[in-house]
Formats: sequence, structure tokens, C-alpha cells
Amino acid sequence: MPETLKTAPDGSLSDADAAKAGAAARSCRIVAFPTETGYALGSTGLIKAATRRLLQIKERSTLKPLPVLVASAEDAKTWVEWTPLAEALAAKLWPGPLALVLKTTAKGRLLTFPEYQTVAVRVPAHPAARAIVAASGVPWVWTSANKSGEPPLNAFAAVAAAFGAEADLLIDGGEVALDEATAVDATGAKPRVTREGAVSAARVSEAAAA
Repeated sequence: MPETLKTAPDGSLSDADAAKAGAAARSCRIVAFPTETGYALGSTGLIKAATRRLLQIKERSTLKPLPVLVASAEDAKTWVEWTPLAEALAAKLWPGPLALVLKTTAKGRLLTFPEYQTVAVRVPAHPAARAIVAASGVPWVWTSANKSGEPPLNAFAAVAAAFGAEADLLIDGGEVALDEATAVDATGAKPRVTREGAVSAARVSEAAAA
């Protein structure tokens, strides 16, 4: 069983533990961690070996790119072409369970496969998730902590049982909410909800109009 770090009752991690998880991700190691939409597996998005290993562990097709976590909207601007719509949605709905689909910058091409022009980017609201991404100093590729075709997991014990032999570092956040992030194409002037989840389409429209 890999090393396990434990969050405080409010979901936060100590600075030392956040730094440890961030360093693990930078080194291409796989981290299992809590988010506001269930547990996730993640690692640096800048090294394709980490992406390939995540996909192998997930037993997911290597033809589909992974979504990306960043620590802030300012960080996102390095990797994606920021639009006025993205600015409006991020101001109202980040951090949170909202993924913005945007065109990659030249630097952001590192985060996806050559045949894809966009990437889904999100700032997580769970304090541990946000802290480890911030501490790493790199964008993370991530996927829900379950095998493809199996139900998502929101209890640490189930995650440890499923991925204790494959992940390199585990973060015990107890039981977390289980939901799906809403995905919005924000490349144009108006939002296009491609997957409705925790943030309703109505809330997205409201935020875009504000």
C-alpha cells in the first residue's frame, strides 16, 4: 500500500502534505485524491508518460484526452485561449464543478493529443484538490477514481481497495460528495453545455449573462 495522507475534518491538507503530493505529481507519480465530485486519480499533464499510465490504470481508451485541473483562472490562461465568456463563467462558478472547454494555447498543446484542438479545464473547489494542484506548480490531467464502465467512488476505503496497488500516493478525505462536473464549451460568445452535472444549465446561462 502506498503512503496515505489524511485531510483535516474541513477537507484541507497541511502545507507539508500538499507539497508532498504536488512533488509526487511533478515526478509523474499517480495520486488518488478527493474532489467535490468524488475521488480522482491525477498527475502532471506535462509528461505524456503520466497520461498514459493514468489511462492504463483507468482501463480507458488512449484515444480520448483527459480533462485538466489548474489552481486558478490565471493559471488556466497559460494553457487555454481565454475568452470573455470564460472570464464571466470563471468569475461566478470557479472554484467548482464546472469544466470549461477552450482552445489550447501553443503551450497548452502539451496537455492533449495532436488531433484535439481543445481541452476541458477546471479549478476544483475541494480544498485538498486545489491545494495539491497549486503546490505542484503544474496543470494536472485527471480522471475519476474508478475503472472504465464501473461506478464512480466517493469513499476513501473503496478507492484504497481499488487502486492501492496502482496509485503511488493516496489522500484520505473520508467520504465526499458524488456528482459530475458540468462541461461547457466556452470558445464562442454563448455557452454551450455539453454535459450537465452539478452546475445546472440555467446557472451557467445566468452566470454568462451577468
